[in-house]
Amino acid sequence: MKNLTFILTLGIALSGTIMAQTSLYMPLEFQNAYKNGTREYDGSVSPIYWQNHSDYKIKAKIDPRKKILSASADITFYNESPDSLFELLFLTYPDYYKRGAVKAGFFGGTYDPSLESKGMIIEKLTVAGVDINLKNENMAEYNGTSYWVYPSTPIAPQTSVSIQVKWYYTIPGKGFERSGAIDPTSMFIAYWYPEIAVRDDINYWDEILYDASAEFYHDNSNYEVEVEVPKNYLVWASVAPSNPTEIYPDYIIQNLEKAKTSTVALPIVSEGDIKKGLKMKSGKWKFSAKNFPDFAFALSDHFVWDAASYTDSYGYYFLNTAYDPKHTPFKEVLKTEQEAIQLFHTEFPRYEFPYHHFTIFNGLEGGGMEFPGMANNQSVSGADMERWTGKKMNDFDANFGLSLHEMCHMYFPFLMGINEKKYAWMDEGWASFSEYFIDGESMSQYPVAYLGDQSISPMMTPTYTQPMVSSINSYDMGSFSYYSLYHLLGKDLFSKCLKTYIDRWNHKHPTPYDFFFTFNDASGQNLDWFWKNWYFDWGYPDVGIVEFKNGQLTLENLGGKAIAFTIIVGYNDDTVSQETISPAVWKSSNIYTHTLKNPEAIQSIWLNTMTGCDAVIENSYWKRK
Repeated sequence: MKNLTFILTLGIALSGTIMAQTSLYMPLEFQNAYKNGTREYDGSVSPIYWQNHSDYKIKAKIDPRKKILSASADITFYNESPDSLFELLFLTYPDYYKRGAVKAGFFGGTYDPSLESKGMIIEKLTVAGVDINLKNENMAEYNGTSYWVYPSTPIAPQTSVSIQVKWYYTIPGKGFERSGAIDPTSMFIAYWYPEIAVRDDINYWDEILYDASAEFYHDNSNYEVEVEVPKNYLVWASVAPSNPTEIYPDYIIQNLEKAKTSTVALPIVSEGDIKKGLKMKSGKWKFSAKNFPDFAFALSDHFVWDAASYTDSYGYYFLNTAYDPKHTPFKEVLKTEQEAIQLFHTEFPRYEFPYHHFTIFNGLEGGGMEFPGMANNQSVSGADMERWTGKKMNDFDANFGLSLHEMCHMYFPFLMGINEKKYAWMDEGWASFSEYFIDGESMSQYPVAYLGDQSISPMMTPTYTQPMVSSINSYDMGSFSYYSLYHLLGKDLFSKCLKTYIDRWNHKHPTPYDFFFTFNDASGQNLDWFWKNWYFDWGYPDVGIVEFKNGQLTLENLGGKAIAFTIIVGYNDDTVSQETISPAVWKSSNIYTHTLKNPEAIQSIWLNTMTGCDAVIENSYWKRK
């Protein structure tokens, strides 16, 4: 009993020491990382931080008629951790389509049972020269969308292991989640190979079941990929092919050379070329991607291909679009890529766009989906947007927001190796926030009462645990928190902190605490009150007018979130003024009083919270009686 008491006392003392480094709540697995020294309280990268990686050499063949992908791979896995590994975890995402698999996806709408297949069929798996029988529980265990594999010999720290695997699966059709066949002869292929799961210093192995509600988590690895398709198909991938002269006919080579120096979109393969009949020199496409978090590709026998360049002080970019020629609004998408990079370099995040070869493929229905060096986007017309929103716009404007959002993902989560399964607001929130820089401050106001629903838990709740409501925290609340942080710090200090965060954590695995602590360190401020309010506490955006009297406007933060908001004042001469208020006013009180000049001439006041969203708008207006 005395020994137990001593152990408990020591444990409490150690926990107290760790928690004294921050006022924020910290779960035990994070406390352990800080105690072990793999994470630092100033947000910098620890000298003993570690991260695994792999080399993938894959040969794949697509049978478009049967929609079968068959492949084999030689994988070298490098154990950079301080631990001997007695197991490996292989992710098999196509198993999502197996009968009986857990399905909570929202991206493709209602799940279609006709999509069901046998999932990923692994025909052969060898680890360190030993064949693995996946049905032998002493050698392997199945986990829904992954396999635990137990090597005969542990993988020692700072060593590697050789793995051979052969597999195939049926490519899902219309209604797929993120990756599948768009039409009978056009397909986007992602999450298609047995990927070795991330093992980090916080969660250990990433064994979260893939149910399509949350997204992904990757180590950076090297890829040598060969894709074999019929000769009448084009292939686009995360990088340009490494054997262009072996596959492209002369006219494509010539068109590519012209596009490399053109800032105006040029046809690489036109509709006329398609009608004449596509024929490549070879059907074997080779690709090499170094230090990439993943690898994806797309193929079609009837999509047209446009390309152009973009150059600024950050470097040279070669940009591409591939689309069904029937989708004429997609002709504007290449311009949106150029505009997006310009915005990233000048407004947010003011950091070099990570992928100097980039392609947007037109395959998805209902939004877009990001992949390293690529996006898979729907085609939207200005007429569509006007019908949906009532706002008149052209085809460029209709597609710009979607391109910007998906391209922002090249920073978050691909440059920054974020665990989207647990903290999707660390990437979706940034991507949604980027759209603020298209129009700036919005003068519109609309109710979003769902933000105050009892089901909306604090943002630090792991994303995968709330498949039905996680998108609200990921997109809405995530972007609102960044908007408020931007106005709390101001553009220049915000950009300095963000640059420090990206400089430190690019190609690594930052957690929310690395983000919080880096901003504290780079800003020279203790922002724990802000982090606690937005990410750990319950609450929602709602600021209301209590009264306006003698030039004093009294406001109450009814929802509790430390939001930035704009006071818009209308005068009796029909002029309007507006002033954006920092969320700092909510640091120590939920009541704020603001002095307005020339009060006798004021006819109306309304509050515009963040980008026009407020849980309750009825309390956001005052009008002189």
